[in-house]
Amino acid sequence: MIIVDYLSIEEIQTLEQMHENHPCHAPRIRAHAILLSYAKFKLSMIASVYNVCRQTASTWIRAWETEGICGLLDKPRSGRPRILRGEAEADALKFVNQSPRSLKKTLADLEEALDLSLSLSTLKRMCKRAGLSWKRVRKSLKSKRNPDLFEQSQQQLANLIEQSQKKEIDLFYFDESGFTLEPCIPYAWQPLGETIKVPSSKSKRLNVLGFMNRECSFTSVVFEGSVTSAVVVASIDHFISTLQRPTTLIIDNASVHTSHEFQENIERWKKQNLTIVRIAPYSPELNVIEILWRKIKYEWMPFSAYESFQNLKESLFDILANIGKSYTIAFS
Repeated sequence: MIIVDYLSIEEIQTLEQMHENHPCHAPRIRAHAILLSYAKFKLSMIASVYNVCRQTASTWIRAWETEGICGLLDKPRSGRPRILRGEAEADALKFVNQSPRSLKKTLADLEEALDLSLSLSTLKRMCKRAGLSWKRVRKSLKSKRNPDLFEQSQQQLANLIEQSQKKEIDLFYFDESGFTLEPCIPYAWQPLGETIKVPSSKSKRLNVLGFMNRECSFTSVVFEGSVTSAVVVASIDHFISTLQRPTTLIIDNASVHTSHEFQENIERWKKQNLTIVRIAPYSPELNVIEILWRKIKYEWMPFSAYESFQNLKESLFDILANIGKSYTIAFS
């Protein structure tokens, strides 16, 4: 009968560490099999635990007996050497970084500059080994903003969030966004060889002015006209009627928020328990309602919404009415 009948304290500790911490699955289960055998588990029971045949479990124990801990590790496997290694791979990655949107261009550049002829699949495997992935490129305004003002806004917001958590104030975020029959195209799982086609056409614009807090309490105004300072002022006046305690409203620096017409209402709103706080310029990530617009456009809006302007209105109104219910965001 094949069984492990003796293990030293050091061997037990080593096997336990290997079972808990080894980065590969196979050595972990082999180490555990040795410990189970030492604990008088029969070979058939060990095989049953890991859903392997009895012969496989037997091989693990014999490998332990002949080679010790090294017998539980995977042996190097034969295979074709990598086409790109060392400096050649580093050079290829430089070309990828120069043209990250087109690996076909990178292949052409590699062949011209380094006389390297590769397949597209080989280059993709190299990119994955290097930790690269194919994903959407994002717009960024970081180069335009003032780091000191951004840090000040972050600290100010942190203080306001703390006050709202203590129920000293209510904290809301305000912004405008527009929706038309020209969809924002998201990624989607699609059958191989097929492509989901979303209708797209020119249309009137549905403008949404939204007020949202970090608990997903949301209120909005929707209309088809242009967003002017007068419209923003009227929307805030309506919002004030819903306030239950002193409230701070976070806004960005859009022109309709910095106009003379808007500015002359700030003191009046303050007397009505609404304080306006602007985030640092070019810092949209500080206004969390931006996340809401992104969720609506890229995740929540059904493809059927873009079949007609009526569908768009109905779908948008349904989403806006159910924010905080069917549609939620978990803010950190």
